[in-house]
Amino acid sequence: MKLLNSVLVLFSLLLPITSLASGDPTAPLGFTPPKQSAKAKVYRLPKLDAILCATDGICSAVLNGKNVGKGQNINGYIVSQINEERVTLSRGGKRWALTVFNEQVVE
Repeated sequence: MKLLNSVLVLFSLLLPITSLASGDPTAPLGFTPPKQSAKAKVYRLPKLDAILCATDGICSAVLNGKNVGKGQNINGYIVSQINEERVTLSRGGKRWALTVFNEQVVE
């Protein structure tokens, strides 16, 4: 019985030490590390290489070297519209218009 009591006392003394070992032993007392925020996934805007239009007016686009049509998905963006001048992409309620040649070129 005396041995059992000694083991219980020893165990109760070691229990708080094991709970302290789960944290950073060099941190100040009472320090709680800041919670790490989840990194947002980054979607790169595809590069428009070309716009191809047939005689019947149906157009497709070459984005990042892949031929895509209206309604298709590329890099997390949905191709919402294609015409002779631009390709419109959408994602998360936002829209981007891509043109083959940058219209903001300064001469």
